[in-house]
Amino acid sequence: MANTHNQFLKFEQNISLTPSKKAKLIASRTALQDRILRYFRIYTDLPTPKFYIQGSYKMKTMVLDKEGTYDVDLGVYFLNNFPLNYVAYTVQNHIANAVRMHTTEGVEHRDKCIRVIYRGDFDIDLPVYYKMPYDNPHLATKTSWQKSDPKELCDWFEKQRKLKDVNGQMLRLIKYFKVWANNRTRKMPSGIAFTVWVAENFKTNSRDDIAFYETARAIKSSLSWGVSCRNPATPFDDLTSKLDSIQKRNFIDSLDNLITEAEIALKQESQEKALSIWNKHLGNKFPTI
Repeated sequence: MANTHNQFLKFEQNISLTPSKKAKLIASRTALQDRILRYFRIYTDLPTPKFYIQGSYKMKTMVLDKEGTYDVDLGVYFLNNFPLNYVAYTVQNHIANAVRMHTTEGVEHRDKCIRVIYRGDFDIDLPVYYKMPYDNPHLATKTSWQKSDPKELCDWFEKQRKLKDVNGQMLRLIKYFKVWANNRTRKMPSGIAFTVWVAENFKTNSRDDIAFYETARAIKSSLSWGVSCRNPATPFDDLTSKLDSIQKRNFIDSLDNLITEAEIALKQESQEKALSIWNKHLGNKFPTI
């Protein structure tokens, strides 16, 4: 049987942020924070915010997309003396004004964040929250404030990782699933849905190729009653709610195909044929030698 564990480890390196990319991101994040703080001190009567890196960067599951770019969530939090009558869109707009000229590509005012665009490199998303004592954070959207707690999700994930993941394999598997989904032509569940599914269905093995296959089977088994993924943190919503019934069916078909062909790859006598199968499903960053 073909053993492609070492190629999976190389694949993980190929889809992860390099030290130079991390350094550039940190510098960009610091510059954004300084710009936002300066704007709020000068142009508004709101308190100055705090900042919290969240999402896949915080959870160490970030991957590069097919173009070698990535998105980072930098939460902007108002923690003290926030006026509750402040309209969510207005606060978002203050953030947009603060960073609008920061890059040549400018910003996008999305529903749940302000996106700062760094062409060909990365985007930094700035979701805006207020948090009062003894209550969950509220996220600004274009139309309202909604309860949402990314830190609670990160804390949940960290607990799962400490309980189950002794050598980083769970983190690697999440990256593999995210890249697999990114390489599909049809709409797939979000990266955070795969993060939760893998954390809940993780099957460890001394080899990453076998662990990936066994975890894929476990995820499929957990979806026998339908495609859904309950957010383990506030607001406890379904992380697959944006997929319609056809997209969910396509996802299950794709997952079935992955499981079938992964089993074939694992049973191959030829290392070359096994690598070719994995490369077909995981994309051109998966090594074929």
